[in-house]
Amino acid sequence: MTASIANERDFTVETTPDNRVRGHIVDFSSDPVGVFLHGLRSDCDGSKAVALAQHAEQRGYSWVRFDLSGHGRSDGDFTAFTITDALRDTLAVLKALAPRPVILVGSSLGGWLSVLAAQRAPQQVQAMLLIAPAFNFVQNFLADLAAGDLHHWQQNGVRRFADPYQATTYSLGYEVVHGVHRYDVLSEPVRLHCPLTIFHGDQDEILPLTNTMRFADRAQVPALRVEVVAGGDHRLTSAIPRICAELDRIWETTTES
Repeated sequence: MTASIANERDFTVETTPDNRVRGHIVDFSSDPVGVFLHGLRSDCDGSKAVALAQHAEQRGYSWVRFDLSGHGRSDGDFTAFTITDALRDTLAVLKALAPRPVILVGSSLGGWLSVLAAQRAPQQVQAMLLIAPAFNFVQNFLADLAAGDLHHWQQNGVRRFADPYQATTYSLGYEVVHGVHRYDVLSEPVRLHCPLTIFHGDQDEILPLTNTMRFADRAQVPALRVEVVAGGDHRLTSAIPRICAELDRIWETTTES
């Protein structure tokens, strides 16, 4: 899905000397700035990304959506995707926006990245809204693999995974496993300085609601809301109106504080 939003302009951020991420920004010269982080194998032109960008423009919110490396229009090869690189991209965009405060809105993988970024940029991240966050999804990959499959992946360097939404597969390099333990947000309590709202469907076929509840039970957060979407799957497309309404509440609360 592609969309042209009237006040958007393109932007590019260099994350390393040979890598650039690309996206769109609507800047009403007002704080905070909303930053949307998409999911694995999605991009900033996905249905939720576009719907939220359109809502932000209608409300007069400054807003950013961009493609992680290996996704959409950004540089990089998806097969070489790692959480380390995705977090690097996210922090590079936040640095480009600094010192302006941001509200992170993360979908699936973007939800996990939002928490990791908030831990590393506590002065800048003012609030978070997460949509079916894929906390520790790499660790879940590993837990679901038989020992022989894991060994083959390590030896071969690349493994194919089934696409849950299409009758196809995709390749992911073993590099994604390296150092992933550093980004574990489920084994130990996570301390966050800003309010957080999570939407998660009770029929999520990718990451069950119990994943979010485990995080919520351990997290140390000033204010935490978990909105369970009855009948909601991982994409939560049907919940976009509720998500937009919650964004308005967060925005009003953040700008008043």
